[in-house]
Amino acid sequence: MDVSVSFSYGERQILKRVEFSADKGELLAIIGPNGAGKSTLLKSLVGILKPIGHVKLNGIDVLSLKPKERAKLITYVPQSSYPEFTFTIEEFVELGTYATRGDVKGALKKVGLWGRRKEQITNLSGGEYQLALIARALAQGSDVILLDEPTSHLDINHALQVMELLRELSNEKIVIAVLHDLNLALRYADRLILLHRGEKRWEGRPEELSPRVLGEVYGVKAKIVEVSGHRIVLPELAKV
Repeated sequence: MDVSVSFSYGERQILKRVEFSADKGELLAIIGPNGAGKSTLLKSLVGILKPIGHVKLNGIDVLSLKPKERAKLITYVPQSSYPEFTFTIEEFVELGTYATRGDVKGALKKVGLWGRRKEQITNLSGGEYQLALIARALAQGSDVILLDEPTSHLDINHALQVMELLRELSNEKIVIAVLHDLNLALRYADRLILLHRGEKRWEGRPEELSPRVLGEVYGVKAKIVEVSGHRIVLPELAKV
């Protein structure tokens, strides 16, 4: 996938020609402070917002397609919100197949919810509901999945479960996730894009991210240390 997009609300420019590519075989994480434009970027890629530029997949600009045709190519998983209507888990996942003949059974098995498919969606915990959202995206059968903070409000067990699933999915699909948790991004992402004030400030592999860049973008002093083979970000506390 080849991306070059800008977006403005009136005269206020939110995204300033953000350019990157994404391929199967890697998990791409979008990181950055609040207000950097991360969610706006995802909404622009999927056509919820109307950016200037292009989002090309296999030579096709998906932004030029009608919504139903676009849904066959790219799927958006918003930040988790509790379901407002009563569905069974299976019915909820079937909502993802409106544009395609999706594999609901395969999607539910992938996230481990097939055995509970007849339960009400409201019975699920926050982490389980996030898995159901991902299953609904999988049932859509598109080549690209975009996820907006898929681990927000999850306990560490479900957050790790979701990230392990995304790593697995990235072997067969283009997976792009906005991540608020820098340590999850460093541990699971294959490549990072750091946004700041609507611009792509830095791009690279997790092992290339430096404390200097973090300090410039987030405005805090931090260090990156290795623990049990994983790099983690630690803020440097001011001396009293």
